[in-house]
Amino acid sequence: KSVIFLPSHKSHVDYLVLQSVIYRLGLGTPAIAAGENLNMPLAGTFLRGSGAFFIRRTFKGPEHDLYSAIVSAYMEGMLRHGANMKFFPEGGRSRTGKLLQPKVGMLGMLLDPILAGDVDDAYIVPVSVYYDRVMETRTYVTELLGAQKRKESLRGMMEQAQALMKMPRSRYGNIHVRVAPFFSAKAFVAQHAALQRSTGARANFDARLNPGDRSVLLKAMAYFVLEEINRVSSVTPTALVGTALLCAVGRGMSRTDLIRNVDWLRKEVVRSGGHMSRFFDFPGELTAEVVDSALSVLGGLVETRSAGLVETVYCIAPDRHFEMSYYRNMCCHVFIHQSIIAAVLHRFIHVRPHDHEVRREELMHDVRFLSRLLKYEFVFSGAAGRPREPAPGQEKTPDTPAGGPDRSDWGDVQLTNSALQQNFDAALELMAAEGVVAITGGDKSTITVEPEHKTKLSGDHRAMNSHSTFLCSFVWPIIESYWLVLAALRFIFERRGVDGFGTGQHAVLGEVATLHSRLQAFARTLTDLGHVHHREAASEEALRKALQTYVEMGIVQWVHVDALGAPRRSVLQLGETYRGAEGLRELAQFVEEIGSYRRFGQRSQYGLEDFP
Repeated sequence: KSVIFLPSHKSHVDYLVLQSVIYRLGLGTPAIAAGENLNMPLAGTFLRGSGAFFIRRTFKGPEHDLYSAIVSAYMEGMLRHGANMKFFPEGGRSRTGKLLQPKVGMLGMLLDPILAGDVDDAYIVPVSVYYDRVMETRTYVTELLGAQKRKESLRGMMEQAQALMKMPRSRYGNIHVRVAPFFSAKAFVAQHAALQRSTGARANFDARLNPGDRSVLLKAMAYFVLEEINRVSSVTPTALVGTALLCAVGRGMSRTDLIRNVDWLRKEVVRSGGHMSRFFDFPGELTAEVVDSALSVLGGLVETRSAGLVETVYCIAPDRHFEMSYYRNMCCHVFIHQSIIAAVLHRFIHVRPHDHEVRREELMHDVRFLSRLLKYEFVFSGAAGRPREPAPGQEKTPDTPAGGPDRSDWGDVQLTNSALQQNFDAALELMAAEGVVAITGGDKSTITVEPEHKTKLSGDHRAMNSHSTFLCSFVWPIIESYWLVLAALRFIFERRGVDGFGTGQHAVLGEVATLHSRLQAFARTLTDLGHVHHREAASEEALRKALQTYVEMGIVQWVHVDALGAPRRSVLQLGETYRGAEGLRELAQFVEEIGSYRRFGQRSQYGLEDFP
């Protein structure tokens, strides 16, 4: 039977890393599904000799059905002969350090012959590949800030290879490969079908005959693979140092503080169920060596200042914070559930400054909303879509903060209520054990934020609660991105055609790519004006996902209109609920609602006259 390796995708180096590991283990190296953009002279020949077969980046176009059938037949032929294969479930390289949402096209081609009974089975192996330093991060930042993606070329690859050859061996540190337990594709299909049928909602579940059921199955398997990759992924020393420096209250951090914070963070990773790449149980006196090793790998991302100072101070180099966020994001999967709770509590403290208690169900209410708002940003535990019934006595609750409109049915929600509840309960217990909150009441229904924690969380002075600030740092940049998009949409529709961008209160003309570009220009302007704290909030990827989410929520919608004698045009309209004066007021309230989750000190709601 074939073994299908499904690795994470951080760098072009991924194509060769796993091949080398498998070869050294004495196993048959897999065929690699690679994008046709890599099929260049010399490089394409080399990759093909390493097992690559090249396919189009997208199957769209007039020949879609034919091309898809050819690739499917090719993969089925390999499965019939028991050939091993490797492809990336994310589709492309992650430019942020987090796992991307899965692409299920290749996975469908893998499962279809198994569903049809033409292939007996295949074994699927999720693989995590992490790096102490990724060589492409600087390029990723320029692309996320709007620069045109540089087309792969032989010259570019030669230049990159030449630069690598000249670098010291330790320049990029280590590569960390961790393999999750394999599972049978056939067994997964059977178990998921049985689980779906047992709930009653899909009593006739049949992924072979019903396209809707097939889609549900593919998403379930894809998210299960990504969950497994996250579960076994390593947190590298560079991720620890990068996260510590990004959470610094001042401009920099002394050597003593950096070593202490890295040691604390390493313990938090382990306590929260994560894996360290190395030094899992290293004694505290070795932390300094770990920090020095990471600093040498991070190189120019960190400035070291010691001349004329009492103690060495480290700070992130100017204009490199966005790039450093890549390494912070490499450990976000360990803390994301705690981070969302921390962000909700941070909001609660400032919206209700005189209260120091919040009901558990009220906290869960907002956590559910924020989790689903950011569903395209993170791979949450339980996102594999396994159907679960609510626990006894547990009721479904709306998916919005109190007072907001009912948006409980928007989008293809990946997280079930029970999965969210399980994540929430486990994360809250971890936060209580650390003293960030206290769980009180006979039924543990009250969450208490002690007054001293409230003061520290508020950011009114430098002695901030480092734990809460650290947790919020994983979601604050993304929340700002979502606020920026909503604020921009409000600006666009209320200004009605400023700069030739809009054509009326209810419609904005322009292709999707053009709108993304203008949204990013809006975000960069507010960032430069100081209204936005996190530069990575202007990331093209986050802004694009935010717009996609708001389309699903019905706030805006794309429609195509035909004009006499002109090409068909794409029109962005406000959703029906948000049209007219009353609707725009509701949109403004929702902008403020999202903005209330932002970092304190960056929440002032500027009037439209203050927007660019």
